[in-house]
Amino acid sequence: MPTDNKATPLITFKVANGGQGNLLRDLLIESKSYWGYSTEQLEYWRSIVKFDAAYIQENKVVLICSTSKVVGFFAIKRGDTDKLDHLWLLPEAIGKGIGNIAFDEILKQCTRLGILTFLITSDPDAEGFYLRKGAIQESHIWSDAQKRMLPQLRFSLS
Repeated sequence: MPTDNKATPLITFKVANGGQGNLLRDLLIESKSYWGYSTEQLEYWRSIVKFDAAYIQENKVVLICSTSKVVGFFAIKRGDTDKLDHLWLLPEAIGKGIGNIAFDEILKQCTRLGILTFLITSDPDAEGFYLRKGAIQESHIWSDAQKRMLPQLRFSLS
């Protein structure tokens, strides 16, 4: 009987600290590079994306690690409307099941935080992932940084 040699990667999660803003920014930019954006566009985003200590401390910002290397992060932002504000993986981590493992952790964190529903403003390239996870398209919103409309999705934990 054939066996699947694709082992599920060992993934751990670590709460980010206030001094890791540049790491988060660099993970986001490198993740976006997977989708074929120009170097100029990536460098523009690098110049405007900021994660200050207050953002990291006020929200649930979690590093995604594979064999002790940080390969991505997610951020859950509480407010009048709760949001999955970020979910980014390095190109080397995409397509290996790590996104699914991270999304399961996001759902666990939401449950612990008492979040029953949250919004996701998705990069268009990631929209299919969220729809497959059960998110529902709600609308589109304008992104000044990307100069285009982005899908706005809603996910309910029910």
